[in-house]
Amino acid sequence: MLNTFFIRNKSIFSLWAAFALLLVAIWVVGVNVAEAEHASGEGVVVGKLSIPASVAAAEADDETAFREEDAGISAYIRVGSGSDPRLDINKIVDALTSVPESAAIRGEGALVDMGLNFGIVDLPMRSAVIGGAPDENVSVYFDHDGWIVAYLPHDRPAAALWKHGSAAGATADDPKADETLERNLLVLAIREVMLAQDPNSRDIKPSEVTYYDWMCPQCDAFVLFSGVSKAGTPDEIKFVVPYTISLVQASAAVALTEQVDGGDSVRASLAVDGDVIASAGAGDLLDSANFDLARDSESTSLHRVVIEGPSNNIAAGAILLMYDRP
Repeated sequence: MLNTFFIRNKSIFSLWAAFALLLVAIWVVGVNVAEAEHASGEGVVVGKLSIPASVAAAEADDETAFREEDAGISAYIRVGSGSDPRLDINKIVDALTSVPESAAIRGEGALVDMGLNFGIVDLPMRSAVIGGAPDENVSVYFDHDGWIVAYLPHDRPAAALWKHGSAAGATADDPKADETLERNLLVLAIREVMLAQDPNSRDIKPSEVTYYDWMCPQCDAFVLFSGVSKAGTPDEIKFVVPYTISLVQASAAVALTEQVDGGDSVRASLAVDGDVIASAGAGDLLDSANFDLARDSESTSLHRVVIEGPSNNIAAGAILLMYDRP
């Protein structure tokens, strides 16, 4: 029975990569994999969603004060060891609310809440390497027990966590598309907390990060598709959703890599099944949105994603689907 998603290229090399990913997907998600096709054979991440232990909503008897009613998609880790406080709350708050401009963050954060054993700060994260792209607000929660949870506001599309140009070696002049989740905005925000605690802290391993959407507690798995359109050639992704999956939360993001001649008439777009979901122009460069995925409840549905940009520029986009496993 088909219970999740998969991308396959037609080349022999990609078939071996597909087989490897198939094994990973079965290991991570624990279900069978539905096949789909991608023009380039790249850009797929499959993972699970699970609620963080010991991080709860603020109530009179709670030891933590995480505001789950404010949170949408989130990423979290737990750092340190032992019974002593694992994080210095005052030190982190002071650093984040006076942080200078950097490659990941536009400037100082805003304190949301703080107690003896926790802090919450809003960070103006750079949504892309490209200059002129809007900031994306990411909140970070951290406490004495070592929990760090970075999350988007509950009213933001989950796909907005994707950061175009965050791949290794990317610069404003060469904004390589990130086809993984290793350096998305949530992970980068967690990294800011770790650096505030210790400027010499190590990098975060992808295996250490777990994801959860507080607005969709029924969802326990996700898949991310990403693609790049170069020189006006559309990038196409096809995927199927088995009818056995009863719930899908879908969102998309698209980026135009730089301002080019033509003003607002120059645009990057991401369409699903013929409908444009997100569109970015020379004035905004980046756009994200939630959308409804039209499906037949009694049969597996096939869907088509097209990422398209101008002939003299690059467009990049991502689709994030969260769902409940049968």
